[in-house]
Amino acid sequence: MKYIIALGIFIFFVLFWLYSERKNQALLKNIFAGRKSISNKTFYETYFKEQNTPENIVYGIKRILEEQLDTDLSKLSAEDDFSTNLNLFFALDSMADVEIIIALEKEFNIIISDAEAEATHTIRDIVNLVWKKINEKA
Repeated sequence: MKYIIALGIFIFFVLFWLYSERKNQALLKNIFAGRKSISNKTFYETYFKEQNTPENIVYGIKRILEEQLDTDLSKLSAEDDFSTNLNLFFALDSMADVEIIIALEKEFNIIISDAEAEATHTIRDIVNLVWKKINEKA
């Protein structure tokens, strides 16, 4: 009898997880609706080339975001905002923001204060902060 109850609980959690995943995918699809996928190069050239941010910084940040958020961000724009349209990522994983900051610090050998992290909302904010921190070290 214990095994049947345990199996039932396990099945319930698997079904709940599948439902959550579908719901999250639908939310992402809605967020990026109408946008075309763009390459990393196009992302860089569209949003950051004119401000002379090095390509490797933009590519590294985008890679870290994709890894930490475990999703395809090929439809991302520089103005996407983690406090508004992308806040579902933090609703799904309350530690995602901390993990992103740690990964950025490790990748670029910088230190980001809590105040700086809290003031950083958009993808452009993240890129500008990392580039500023790298320049401060130089």
